[in-house]
Amino acid sequence: MNHQTLLETCRDDFPSLKRQRNEKPPVYMDSACTTLVPRQVIAAMNEYYTDYPSCGGRRSHHWFAEEVTNRVEGNSEKGIKGARQSIAEFINAESEKEIVFTLNTTHAINTVAMGFKFRPGDVVLLTDREHNSNLLPWLRLQKSGQIKVEHTTADDGNGFDLNAFESHFKEKRVRLVSMAWTSNVTGATLPAKEIITIAHRYGARVLLDGAQTVPHQAVDVHALDVDFLAFSLHKMCGPRGVGVLYAKRELLGQGAGEWEAGEDVIEPSTLGGGTVEDTTYNSYRLLEGPERFEAGIPNYSGLIASGATVEYLRQIGMERVTAHEGQLNSHLTKALLDRYGDTGWFNILGPQEASQRGGVLTFEVRRPNAVGFATELNARNNIMIRDGVFCVHSYFNERFGLNWIHPKSHRDHRMIYRISLYLYNTLEECDVFMETLDEIFKERSYVE
Repeated sequence: MNHQTLLETCRDDFPSLKRQRNEKPPVYMDSACTTLVPRQVIAAMNEYYTDYPSCGGRRSHHWFAEEVTNRVEGNSEKGIKGARQSIAEFINAESEKEIVFTLNTTHAINTVAMGFKFRPGDVVLLTDREHNSNLLPWLRLQKSGQIKVEHTTADDGNGFDLNAFESHFKEKRVRLVSMAWTSNVTGATLPAKEIITIAHRYGARVLLDGAQTVPHQAVDVHALDVDFLAFSLHKMCGPRGVGVLYAKRELLGQGAGEWEAGEDVIEPSTLGGGTVEDTTYNSYRLLEGPERFEAGIPNYSGLIASGATVEYLRQIGMERVTAHEGQLNSHLTKALLDRYGDTGWFNILGPQEASQRGGVLTFEVRRPNAVGFATELNARNNIMIRDGVFCVHSYFNERFGLNWIHPKSHRDHRMIYRISLYLYNTLEECDVFMETLDEIFKERSYVE
C-alpha cells in the first residue's frame, strides 16, 4: 500500500472530517496551529474518565491508581508499555527518564529558561524568526540582566549560514542555543546536527523547539546529540494541554543540590506535590528527574492519550507523513506560482522549493484591501487556513517595519496567509482551495 492510499484511508479515523456545513465537508489546512484528532486518541482520553478516573500510583495505591500508572509509566511484568516509554522510543531517547511531561512547547521552553543557571555575560543565541514562545522567555531574562540575547539569520531560502552562526561563538560566550528547528512561518528546517556539533565544540548547550518538526518527520535525539527538545502533542494528532521536554538525563538532576552555580543541570521552576521525596518544616529532598519537574496532579487523560498518539503515528510511519506532505505542498505551490507567480504582488515566504517547506505554505498578498481571505475561504467552502503573524511578530516587524499591519492607506495593504498541511489532507482539497482562492481574487479584480 503506497503512502497516498494509506493516508487517504486514515481520514476515516478523524470524526471531525465527517461533519458537514452547508452540505460541504471541512477542508482543514491549519495544522501548524493545532491538528485534528483521530478516534484512537479520543478513545484513550475517554477511557481514563470512564474506567479509572483517579490519581496515579505516586499518590494512591489502589486498583484505579494502578491502571493510571500502568498506562503512563508502564508495567513490564504485565507487558504494558506506558506513554512515557512510547514517547521516548518515538524520538529515540536513551531512557523514559529523559521525558518530562509539560503543558505544551511553551511550558517546556520556559522550564529550561527559568531553570538554567546562567552567569553574567552569558549569551543565548536565537534565530531571527523565533515564535514568541522561544523569544519572550529569553527577552525577560535579558531585561532582568541575567543574559544577553543575540540573533543569527535563519534559512529564508538560501540555506542556513553556518559560518555566520559559528562567528557568534568566537566573539561572545554563547552558553545556550535555542532555535525553532522548523519555522512555523516559512516551513524551513534548520541543519540541526551541524548546529549542535558547532555549539558543543564551544561548550554551549542546545535547545530545539521541535513543535513544527516532531509531528512531521522521524526524529532521533540520540543521533542528533541534542541537549533539550521541546514539542507539543496537540500539533501531532494528540491531546491539548500536553507537551514534552526531552533532556539528557544528566541535565535533569538526581539530588536536591544538583544545580550548583555554573552547572548545566536545570532547576525546577515549580515545586509541590509529586516532586519531593521528603520534607521537613525547613527543608526538602527532591525526587530525581523527570518527577521533580512534574508538580501537582497532571492531565492524566492527556498523558495516556499521548502514548496512543505516538503509537498511531508510528503505525502510519513518519516517512509516509513526510512524503505525503511534500507531495501536497509541491502540487499546491506549482498551482499558485503558475497562476500568480508573475503578478508582482504574490510571494511565497521562505524557500521557493516546496520540498524544503514540509507541510507549510505561507504567502504574502500585497494588493488594495488584501484582507479577509481566510474568512471568505471559510464562508464559501469551509476552508480553514491562518492569517496574521502566527505569533512571530518580531520577524515581520523587522522585515516590513513596525506599522506594516496598519498601513495609512488601503492601497498599501499587505497580508500574510498560511496553509499548513498534514497527513489527512488530500490533493482534491488543494484543488478546492485553489479554485476558491482564484474565485475571490477575480471578484476583487486581482486577476482576470
